[in-house]
Amino acid sequence: MTDAPAYLLVQGKVTDLEGFKAYNAALPPIYRKFGGHYLTVTPAPKVEVAEGDPRGESILIARFPSKDAAWGFWKSAEYEAAKQLRAGKGSFFVTVLEGIPGT
Repeated sequence: MTDAPAYLLVQGKVTDLEGFKAYNAALPPIYRKFGGHYLTVTPAPKVEVAEGDPRGESILIARFPSKDAAWGFWKSAEYEAAKQLRAGKGSFFVTVLEGIPGT
């Protein structure tokens, strides 16, 4: 049986766009190390709300080969160091979601 993929869903508001650039630059090699890749990185003004009140948040969805890989990314020393680069630059809500096997 194959592992189900997992998704990292990040919703947030960046308050320091210039300061946030170093964090963004640090992420791609960490994602690659854990088999993750972006599915969408959508800035708040481009989020199209189908139902409910707009939250004014940007949305990022990344796919990982498994839930273990997603948590490996999140708990890694490399990501912990990168996360320090985003400290004080916004507010974020992050979830790890298990996907459907075979997708």
